[in-house]
Amino acid sequence: MNTRQAIFRNFMISTLPAADFAKLEPLLERVLLPLGEEVEKPNQPLEFAYFMESGLASTIASMSRGRDIEVGVIGWEGFVGSSVVLWDDQGPFKTYIQIPGEAYRIRSGELMELMDARPQMRRHFGRFTRALNLQVASTAWTNGHTVLENRLARWLLMVHDRIEGQKLALTHEFLSIMLGVRRPGVTVALHMLEGKGLIRSHRSEITIIDREGLKQQANGSYGRTEAEYERVLGWKIR
Repeated sequence: MNTRQAIFRNFMISTLPAADFAKLEPLLERVLLPLGEEVEKPNQPLEFAYFMESGLASTIASMSRGRDIEVGVIGWEGFVGSSVVLWDDQGPFKTYIQIPGEAYRIRSGELMELMDARPQMRRHFGRFTRALNLQVASTAWTNGHTVLENRLARWLLMVHDRIEGQKLALTHEFLSIMLGVRRPGVTVALHMLEGKGLIRSHRSEITIIDREGLKQQANGSYGRTEAEYERVLGWKIR
């Protein structure tokens, strides 16, 4: 890693081979990502791939009768637009910014051309695509086999892994989309976790109090995917 590369927090950029980084870095543009910005639109060509430096991006699948549910979260460990690794510039889901932050973006066409010319770069970014697919599969299993408070505990841990500090700026509306339930259900689940001393919830902010307790509350739904992230990417969770 050279001195220039060391300023990047994004894990996929900071761990690129130096020769690949030298080709990628001139094409990157640093941008702010405000709350709610849609960075990937469903079934539309992807204009940019975003390498997250901070904040959190949420990938959402639309359900029947207008209901949405989250299928993936992306933070500083990865990037939005992983379909380009598979020679495709669009996907079926939307991705928007759930916690504001910053990213480096690159035009998807330029990234695809780079990866065509540099197979080692495609393999490197492909490892993140593999890890994200594992996360999506784990989320599907969790949503189908665990109760709401366990799902909420897992999800809070996943967000906590990708931000600094103990405070999560999240509204009940966002949480209801993340978990695919109505807002009253989110309120009840938050009260249950708060009653156990695992979190503190106040308006649009959740504070993590007992991380180990949240892991126990997740009841096996947290940890397996995280171990795979470390195996596939070498990204170590907190």
